[in-house]
Amino acid sequence: MLLRNLSETQSATLLNELSDGLPTIAAYARLCGQAITGEAKNTELSAEAKALAAAARQTGMFDIRGDKNAFETSERFLAVCVEIDSNSRLLFRDKTNPRQTILFLDGFRQLCQAGFILHHMLKDFSFSKSGFEFADSLDPGDFQELIEFACEVEH
Repeated sequence: MLLRNLSETQSATLLNELSDGLPTIAAYARLCGQAITGEAKNTELSAEAKALAAAARQTGMFDIRGDKNAFETSERFLAVCVEIDSNSRLLFRDKTNPRQTILFLDGFRQLCQAGFILHHMLKDFSFSKSGFEFADSLDPGDFQELIEFACEVEH
């Protein structure tokens, strides 16, 4: 049993962190931190990574979301959310296409690893200076079909 060596308090804390996606979010934050210290890796960026960058080019703001209370398994998956403006957000998750949801999540990892993303707090991320420069070099029209995978969500 995974939790048999932990106290009840430790078990409850661990389960809460796991259910909020903390290990994955912390891994993304670590990749961002490594990039700040000059450990960024040259990584080939997928079309999904480029589509995320193109979608976020105005605000440069991202967060990672999951819905631990959703009924469908694929609706509980973590997914990348991009702030388009102060009233619009695009969530790159579709319960009917979990594979594509994961490809976008991996694209976000690639952006973190390349040094294009900074971690701020909890689930909040933004472009770094080089991230904004990279996004500005992209033509959003080239990625429109992938961007249309996302659904608009409220805060």
